[in-house]
Amino acid sequence: MFQGISASFNPIGPWPLLLLASLAVVVLTVWAYARKLRGPGARWRWVALSLRLLAVFLCLLAALRPSVIVQEKKKQPASVVFMIDSTTSMLLADEASGKTRWEEANKALESAVEAVKKVDPDLEVKAYRFASTLVEPKPDEAKPAEPTGRETQLGTAMIEAEKRQAESSRRAARMIILSDFASNNGVNPLVAARRMRDQQVPVVTVGFGSQNAGAGSRDIAVREITAGPTVFVKNKLEVRGALSARGYAGQQLDVELYVEGQTSPVAKTRVKVPEGADSVPISGLEYIPKSPGDQKVTLKVAPHDGELVVSNNEISTFVTVLSGGLNVLFLQGPNFTWDYRYLMRSIGTSPDIRVEGILIRRPAVGDKSEVDDAEFTPGRYNVYIISDMAAEFLTRKQHKLLADAVVKGSAGLIMLGGRNSFGPGGWGRTELADVLPVELHPGDGQIEPPGGVSFVPSASGLNKYLLQIGASPDESAKLWAGLPPLQGANRFGPPKQGAQILGTTSGAIPEPMMLTIETGRGRAIAYGGDTWVWARTDAGRLVHRKFWRQVIFWLSHKENQGDDQVKLSIDRRRASVGQSVELTVTGRNAKGEPLTDVVYETKVEREGPTPAGQPVELYTRGDEWKGSYPAIGEPGDYKITVVAKRNGQEVGRDAARFLVFQDDRELDNPSADLSLAKQIAEITSGEAVPPSSSSSTSRASTTPPTPSTSAPPSTASGTTGPSSCSSPPF
Repeated sequence: MFQGISASFNPIGPWPLLLLASLAVVVLTVWAYARKLRGPGARWRWVALSLRLLAVFLCLLAALRPSVIVQEKKKQPASVVFMIDSTTSMLLADEASGKTRWEEANKALESAVEAVKKVDPDLEVKAYRFASTLVEPKPDEAKPAEPTGRETQLGTAMIEAEKRQAESSRRAARMIILSDFASNNGVNPLVAARRMRDQQVPVVTVGFGSQNAGAGSRDIAVREITAGPTVFVKNKLEVRGALSARGYAGQQLDVELYVEGQTSPVAKTRVKVPEGADSVPISGLEYIPKSPGDQKVTLKVAPHDGELVVSNNEISTFVTVLSGGLNVLFLQGPNFTWDYRYLMRSIGTSPDIRVEGILIRRPAVGDKSEVDDAEFTPGRYNVYIISDMAAEFLTRKQHKLLADAVVKGSAGLIMLGGRNSFGPGGWGRTELADVLPVELHPGDGQIEPPGGVSFVPSASGLNKYLLQIGASPDESAKLWAGLPPLQGANRFGPPKQGAQILGTTSGAIPEPMMLTIETGRGRAIAYGGDTWVWARTDAGRLVHRKFWRQVIFWLSHKENQGDDQVKLSIDRRRASVGQSVELTVTGRNAKGEPLTDVVYETKVEREGPTPAGQPVELYTRGDEWKGSYPAIGEPGDYKITVVAKRNGQEVGRDAARFLVFQDDRELDNPSADLSLAKQIAEITSGEAVPPSSSSSTSRASTTPPTPSTSAPPSTASGTTGPSSCSSPPF
C-alpha cells in the first residue's frame, strides 16, 4: 500500500557559497557567448549555449545531492508466541483455591489463545513449553502432560523462540510468557529481553506463584538411601537413609521400602521428626531377596496434607543380588590379629564371596557361648575360618556341630596359627581333632626363630590349585619367595594318613606349615601361620588376595568350575547428571588367572522401549580394565554391559544397572520471581499481567504494542525503494 513521497537535499557545501559559485559560472558562460549570439550562425550558437547551461544546471543539481524517499507499508505474516513454563516448580499448589501454578497457567493460556484467534483468524498462534529446552507440543495432544523439567532456562528459551520465528519467515509480533519466572540456568532473561527490544518484539509476562513459597511451607523430602551394593540370594539386605521434614516437627512419619516388580512395600518403619532438626535418619528396614540380579529398591514416604511438593517423597538405588555365592564365617579369638581385616579387604573384591566375622571375647559357660548354634547348621556356611581361638570358647555341642558341618555337610574348615590354635588351644580334645589333617597335642608349641619364618611351597604344592598364584610353577615359586617372613608358626604333630603337605617353614630343618585333607564330604586345611603380613606390599597384596580366594574356592569344592569369569563393578549406583560412573572389569579363568587373550566390548544404554547403546572405551591397569562413563543423558535407569570375546566368540559377559538423577533446582528454591517478570515487560515495552483473571491475560495478548521510540525509521533512498514493514494492529 502506497503511503507517500518526499524529497530532500544535502549540498556538498554551504548554500550561499554554492549559489554564488553557480551564479558566477552562469554569468561567465553567458558573457563569453554574448558577442557571438548576433550575426550569421547565431542560431547554432544559441543551441551550444543552452547545452552548456544545461550542463551547469546538472552539475549544480548534483552538488545539491537530492534524494527522493518513497514510503510504503505492506502486511507481513506474523505470529503471537505463547511460552508456558513446564518445570516442576509449576506443580506447587500456592494459587487461589489450592490450585497449582500449572493449572492456572494452562487455564490462562487457553483463554488467551481463543482471544487472539477471534481478533484475527489469519494470525498464527505458536505455543511452546520450556524448561531446560524449548519444546513444541504435539498437535494431537489432548491434555497437557504434567511438568517434569528440573531447571528453568527462561532467557535461552526466549531467544530460541524468536529464532524459530525468524527462520519460518513469520516475525514474532508479540511474545506471551506464562511462568513463575524462577529462572535458574542458561542465558540471563534480561539479556534476552534486550534482544527482544532490538527485534521490536514486546513481551507480555504473566506471573504465577508466591514469592514466599519456600518460607514457612511444609515439605517432606527423602534425601539419602544406602543399600548393598551386593547381597546374596536369601540373605538379609538392610536399607538405610535420611529424610528432611520441614513443618512436621514432633510428628511421626511412615517410611516404606519397595522393591522393583512388587506393588506393595516389603518393609515399613516409623520415624519421629525431632524439634529443631531438619534431617531424620531412616533405619530398621530389611528385605530378603529371593532371586538374583540387579534390583531397584526405593524408600518412600506417603504424601501428607499441606506438602509443598510430593515428587521428592521417594528415592531409589540399585542392589546386586548374587546367586550361588559362598558364605564364609570368620571366628576370631580375643587376641588381636590383623588377619580378619586384611582378609576382608582382599575378599571384598570378590562379589561372589561373603565373609561374616564374629569376635568371641569370653569362654563358653555350660551350653552357652557368644555364638548361636544356628551358625553351625549344615549348609549355613560354605567355609569356616578359626583364628587364634581356644576350644573352650565354643560349647561341646558346637564342636560336634562344626565337625558335622564339615564331614557331613561338605563345608570347608581352615585353622590359622596362633598361641591358642591347634594343640595348645585344646582342640585335640574335641571332635575337630578328627577333621584336621594333623595330630594335635597340647605341647606342640611354636616355631619362632630369629628373623622370622617364611612360607616355602613344596614341589607338589606348586602344582596344586591352592598355591598356583603365578602363570607357571616357576613364576609361582618366585612370587612366594618374594613375600616377607612371618613372626612365627605353630609346630604340628605328625600328618594324618591322606594328608598332603603343601608348604613348610624355611630354615635348615623344614617343618610342615600347610597341610590339606579330604574328610568325609568336606575338606580341611591346617595353616600354622598368619597371612596379613603379605598384604602390606603391592606385590604381596596380589598374592594375598589370590591365595585367599583360591583357599575359599578349594574348601567349597569350587576350584574346577571350568568357566572363564567376567566381572563388572561400578563405583556408584546413583549418579547425578554430569557425574561420571567409573567402571572396573576383571576377567579370570577357572584357575583364577587373568584373561589376557580377550577383547572387551562395553556399552551403556538407557532402559526404555528403544534403548540406544553408547560405547565406553576401556584401558588396562594391572590385571584390570578401567573405563568412565559421563552421565550427561536424560535422567532414568541405565544399564552397562561388558562382553568378553576371544577370536570373535563370546566367552563371558556381565552387566550392572545404575540410576541417573538430576538435582532439582526448581524445588530447592520454589519461590516465584515476579519482579523479574516486571523487568522483562518494561525493557521490551510489553506488559506485566497479574494472573488474577484470564480476561486480563487475553486483553494483554491482543492490545497493540506501544511503539518503541528507539527503533530507527525504515527508509530507502532513490526514486523507488524497498518497503518498510509493520505488523497488523491487533
